[in-house]
Amino acid sequence: MIQIPPSAIVQWGGAAVFANVLLTRLGVPVPSAPLLVLAGSAVASGRLSFAHVLFAALCGALLGDSVWFSAGRIYGRRLVAALSRRSYAVDSGMRTTGELFERHGAPIVAVSKFVPGLGLVTPPLMGTTQIAALAFFFWDTAGIAAWASFWILGGALFERQLHIAVLALESHGATVVDLLVAAALLYCVYRLMRRRQPRPRNRNG
Repeated sequence: MIQIPPSAIVQWGGAAVFANVLLTRLGVPVPSAPLLVLAGSAVASGRLSFAHVLFAALCGALLGDSVWFSAGRIYGRRLVAALSRRSYAVDSGMRTTGELFERHGAPIVAVSKFVPGLGLVTPPLMGTTQIAALAFFFWDTAGIAAWASFWILGGALFERQLHIAVLALESHGATVVDLLVAAALLYCVYRLMRRRQPRPRNRNG
């Protein structure tokens, strides 16, 4: 099993959260919630600072979203069409986000962080609209802060239970890293299955 010293969570906490969230926002199929939960448990035990973890998550998410938003501004509908062709799940997410934006406006950017499948497609799609960059990043920052705080505080709230789970893992020769790797693999399988989901047939065709 992968071994990791206990001090690594403290030493690499902020950097690990930043890298994890950034990769997730760029579209790499790795989950970010499990690491935020574990970081939250470290915050509750005094090993990490809530402000530092939240700042790292904010920076990583904003950087990733900025890349996609800028790509949407530059390539416009060609980018949306290219992303939609990748899978039915992405195409469906694009259409759902567009409809919600037409109904509710810019605040949907913040809400999308909590809806599976919409967090990744919202920035490039918003880049193709007439939304002001300042408005996008205001709501994006608000959504990221709420989303990251939810998972961090959740980890802090259940710190005792997580500690017991980690001890149980270690008693079987596993580590926290093994748990994170397993979560990442399961998430990759889920994303792959969603990507291969067949598009519904057009009954009019």
